[in-house]
Amino acid sequence: MDPEIELKRICNKNNGDFESKDFKVAGEAGSFVHISKYKLQMVYKNFIISIIYDFGNSDTAKFQMQSISKDNSPEFKIDTIDHFTKLVLFKKRNWKVTASDHKLKQNIDILMRRFKLNNLIENTAFQIKTVGKQNKDNYTIDTVFSLKYEQHTESAESIINFHKSIIDLIVK
Repeated sequence: MDPEIELKRICNKNNGDFESKDFKVAGEAGSFVHISKYKLQMVYKNFIISIIYDFGNSDTAKFQMQSISKDNSPEFKIDTIDHFTKLVLFKKRNWKVTASDHKLKQNIDILMRRFKLNNLIENTAFQIKTVGKQNKDNYTIDTVFSLKYEQHTESAESIINFHKSIIDLIVK
């Protein structure tokens, strides 16, 4: 599946703005590294969502969501166990959610299963790190994950919908 076509489709579906940049940089021994960056920007429930998929350079995706809010919204964190540790420990659950609100923690766990992120975590090298934090004048949710797993393009819509559902939990 072509990442540009799929990400553009998702962006259009969410009434967002889409940008793409393709370029080459000099590599070792006269070779070139092809880099493709895709930027999606959309608004959902007063949250500005900026997403960058970077292929070829860092092979990472970054989600930054921000809302102007002075409310004391609950903070949370999602971490995954690295791929090597998964193989060694044979843990039943390969992610951990911590939250200042117990109900939020439970709901994020449910969302992980609903959007099948648990399957990605258990069956691929998908690792996600998400932090939701109340700052002085805004609430931010920052996510970063590697794109070095097979279904990185096929899972994009599910990951975006997962983040929108977290916003639904925060906004109420």
